[in-house]
Amino acid sequence: MRVYITPPRVESRSIGRIATELQRYAPASVEFVRDRDDADLVVLHVIGRRDQMLRAAERCRDRGQAYVVNQYCLRSTQRPHTADWMSLWEDARCVWSYYDLPQWVRDDGETFAFRNFYHSPLGADASVFVARKPTTPPFVVGMTGYTPGIECLHEVVDAARDIDGRIFHLGTPLSFGTDITTSVTNLTDRELAQWYAECRYLSALRRIEGFELPAAEALLSGTRPILFDRPHYRQWFAPFAVFIPEQERAQVTLDMQRVLSIDPAPISADERAAVAERFNWRTICTEYWKRCV
Repeated sequence: MRVYITPPRVESRSIGRIATELQRYAPASVEFVRDRDDADLVVLHVIGRRDQMLRAAERCRDRGQAYVVNQYCLRSTQRPHTADWMSLWEDARCVWSYYDLPQWVRDDGETFAFRNFYHSPLGADASVFVARKPTTPPFVVGMTGYTPGIECLHEVVDAARDIDGRIFHLGTPLSFGTDITTSVTNLTDRELAQWYAECRYLSALRRIEGFELPAAEALLSGTRPILFDRPHYRQWFAPFAVFIPEQERAQVTLDMQRVLSIDPAPISADERAAVAERFNWRTICTEYWKRCV
């Protein structure tokens, strides 16, 4: 089977990482093609743009191609109701998401039967995200990203400053908090693992929805992540993470300050092994392809 899986060009590296791992663990019967028109199966990476995705699905149907939906976003899109996406899901060979989409359909008061829904987390490579944890990490917290309102970057900076802590930031330099923030880009995964290990905590706060792949990678690197207490985070990261309520900026800052003021429990060998098993890319991708080809 010829598969087109090329992800859209976006600033986040996560979608590219997902596509890379899916290609790495694809069965021998799958051939990846660069031209969408040459494919038997098209992977649609959904980060919003519902109308564009519907047009892409329609083109697949017109050409006699099958398609798969990788649903990374929904509630944070301009079409946050599940009813707006059902026509995309209806003809998909498989719909993959880390969100419990059937439950979201019920929450929205809708009825819809998925043809083939695959519910799983994203993965992290336990052989790559390995690092030596310092006895006294120099950064009180790490954070990633470039959208302060959604990823609560202001809240993290304010909380760290209140306790005289320093911050590691994966991303281009910010326009604020530069006195306590070290921003870094263009790292290999092994280098990133060591930077994660240099942090006491990793902030993986994202409002509304998300998976937050750095949370899994940080856990494997020996650093405990902090996430919002929402079902789509707790489902995959309990009992390994610290959870705080998703509230207004001032309260999130106070909650972060409270967490950062306490030394995290070290990641035990048993915990790391459990994390490696839960977020095993090989297991996740193997099941994905069983459902798609």
